[in-house]
Amino acid sequence: ELALTQFLHLVRSGHGGLFLDPHQDAIQRIKSCLTEPEFAERVIELDLVGPRSREGQPGWNLFAAHGLDPEAAERRVEAIVDSFASALQWTERNNRALTLTTQATAALIELAAVLPEDLQPTIFQVPSILGNPEWLAAALPHLSPARRQFFTERFPRLSEEAITPVTNLIDRLRSSTQLAALLGAQTSTYDIARAMDKEKIVLACPGAGGAKDRLVANLLVYDLLHGAKGRAHMPPEDRKPFYVFLDEVQTYDGAAGGNLAALLEQTAKYGIRGFLLNQNPERLTRETLNALTTNRSHLITTALNAHAAGLIAREWAGDPPASAITGLPRRTFIAQVTHHGQLTRPFLFGNESVEEHFPTAFKPDAIADIQPTIDTASGRTSAAETVKALDTLDERIYEHLKPQTEEESSGTGKDTQGPMRSEVPQLPAQPQVKT
Repeated sequence: ELALTQFLHLVRSGHGGLFLDPHQDAIQRIKSCLTEPEFAERVIELDLVGPRSREGQPGWNLFAAHGLDPEAAERRVEAIVDSFASALQWTERNNRALTLTTQATAALIELAAVLPEDLQPTIFQVPSILGNPEWLAAALPHLSPARRQFFTERFPRLSEEAITPVTNLIDRLRSSTQLAALLGAQTSTYDIARAMDKEKIVLACPGAGGAKDRLVANLLVYDLLHGAKGRAHMPPEDRKPFYVFLDEVQTYDGAAGGNLAALLEQTAKYGIRGFLLNQNPERLTRETLNALTTNRSHLITTALNAHAAGLIAREWAGDPPASAITGLPRRTFIAQVTHHGQLTRPFLFGNESVEEHFPTAFKPDAIADIQPTIDTASGRTSAAETVKALDTLDERIYEHLKPQTEEESSGTGKDTQGPMRSEVPQLPAQPQVKT
């Protein structure tokens, strides 16, 4: 409730921000206070669990590469790989899975750069490039020499078990109408870099289910954090603050916690202001907890168990003691904040509900009237149309690339990116992806 009132205060004051909540209730309460047209027109909603979620979604193609410079393309690859690693709790011991995800992602983004806009690959082409030898052979001439070398020399020596951890999760994403509609679109109406610069209000509800929901949540977080690094070319005074509220932060802090910690340490200088919510700080990795306590400006806590309370109390040198934290009543907090560059002493305060803090703005009955405005601002399109196009995308990309491949193999075509081996690589045994 405290986070809701903070977020609403900021965005109603004109700032941009993102609220990521695995559950739907918080998003509904936020929308109840944004029913005025001037606020609703700024809202971008990604709701993957609500009753309307199967009807339509904004488009978010992570692999669309038109207009991306090489540095931005590398950031996109890093964001996707970090998301998989965090959601699936991969470490360096999962080296093969990390390598395959990196190479497949980079290859598809390279391929997107040479394909027309209506044939941009999506995350659902990862199983195609890893598991369909004919599809890969058609793509090879358009990849960079380093990528071709991997897929023709090292990839065939990997076992089938190396592929399945990557493809199985994507197959589960594909089975969800909501996720296929969001991630299977050819073009993107959701662009976090544009949202930050235009001071948009992003409301994201990926769901709190299994691995596929965690992956989507991680894609949202790492896309934002890596996207913020793209502001490096902007003068510091042009980097508008963007306030990011991440509920259940342990969800994005898997085995790749070092990656999350490093990004959190860097993004403040690019205008990101993070509010990280967590019921128990002991569930965070050591790297992330250290990054948060070292770089924090505020530290706010309500009641915790004795061990977690002791951890917070040590941050305050035992004043107040852990016993004061464990005994806090509901909606009562102890906080230490930065004021004029100096940390205050910890102090006690109570929190108002959204209804109490925004009595004239809170209008839950008006959401239905303003929802069409939010849908338009979000770029929401029909899920049925997106899924129908996705069903034939593999075949359409293959048919577009196949004539060029046959021409080159006959010796009449030109390879503009260096020599290519004439043989089709022998890939690990894997069912072909056909439509």
